[in-house]
This record gives sequence, C-alpha cells and structure tokens, in this order.
Amino acid sequence: MQILRFDVLDSTNAYAKRNCSLLADQTVIIARQQTAGRGRLDRKWISQEGGLYFSLLLKPQKTDFLPNLTQLMALCVCESLRGLGAESHLKWPNDVLVNSQKICGILSEALFTKNGFVGLVLGVGVNIAQQDLDHVGQPATSLARLQIQTNEDALLQDILNRFFQSYEKLLQYGFETIRGTYLQFFPYIGKTVQIKNAAQEVTGAVQTISPEGKLVLQTPEGFTEISIGDMML
Repeated sequence: MQILRFDVLDSTNAYAKRNCSLLADQTVIIARQQTAGRGRLDRKWISQEGGLYFSLLLKPQKTDFLPNLTQLMALCVCESLRGLGAESHLKWPNDVLVNSQKICGILSEALFTKNGFVGLVLGVGVNIAQQDLDHVGQPATSLARLQIQTNEDALLQDILNRFFQSYEKLLQYGFETIRGTYLQFFPYIGKTVQIKNAAQEVTGAVQTISPEGKLVLQTPEGFTEISIGDMML
C-alpha cells in the first residue's frame, strides 16, 4: 500500500481521479486541508485543518458489489471511532454520526474510460480536532468536542486495517458479509424516515437493510427498497 501525503490539495478524490492511471491499486492520498472538498450530491465539504481527509483508490477485478464498498468503509470508521470511546452509529447509506451529529462523511466515485471501469475512489473525511463546526450547514461534531484525543495516523491505520480485513470477502460475496455488523450500529429500525434522491421522495418506516445493502421501507403502497438517497428523520 502506497500512502501519499500533502499539506493542501483541492481534494484528495480529485487528485486520485486525475492521477488514476499513474497510481497503483490501494493507493491512499492524505491532505491536511482541502480547498475544494465535496460531499454527496456535489455539496461542499468544509475541510479545515484538524480533520482526517483521505482517499483510497481501488482497482478491483471483480466489480459486482462496488456500492457496498462505501458501506464497508463507513462501518470501519464507525468501529474505529467506537474503539476510541465515541458512541458512533451509521446513518444509511454511508454517514457516521455521534449524538445525531455528523462526524464522518464518505464520497465514492467510480472511474470509467471508453474501455470501461478503471477504478473506485473512496473519499473519507473524519472530524478530529475541529472545535468550530457551526458553519458547516448541518449538525456536526468532532472527537475534540467529545473530549477524545487520538493520533491521526493511528486512526487512519486502524480504519484501513479493518477495511482490508473484509475487503476481499465483500468483493466476492457482497454486503451480506457485513450486514449483521452494519445493523448493530444502525439505530433506525422501526423509525419513520424520508428518503430524497434525484428520482423520488419516499416516506416510510424502516424495516431493515437488505442483503444487497438497500434500505427497506414500509410505505402505504407496500415494501420499497431504496438503493441511494438522503435519509432524514
């Protein structure tokens, strides 16, 4: 595994995408600060100093379960933060929260050329030392706000170790390999939520996460499986 470190980048995901053809499989790009960090749906991700910002470039041969790799990364971050004493939980599909406040966001981007799939970039931002998070546009917290101290390199290594312990098995068999653990940290079963994405807006009671990693809702029309979207209470 190669680790590239930068003081400032526009974004670690953008760097990985620009240099995909030159970078080896499982390269990690880290920046102390990002000037153009992004979240899902092209939202700006505030990337002041004090966070752990990294992207993992993957070039798997088997691509059946690419979306589930994002969920695996979220689970690994959640477990790592719990190991430090943070009562973190998962908000489907890939956010990590503490006390209903966001502490980690993940953006995955699949890369294609005219010849097909060439790589997947998993971008991760974990709030560690930031104290001023009132301007980020949503409830957010950090390890510092939780009075938890950590070494950024140790946290990164723990997250990556957990990820690669499950990576090959998930590539082979999919979300089912992590579903039981994911559900342990998913406290929304039975709660009514609203899901918004570009195609639809659905409200229903959460039943479970399917073996494929989809959110299963009970709606007035019956059971509905959602593949992607923003989940709001």
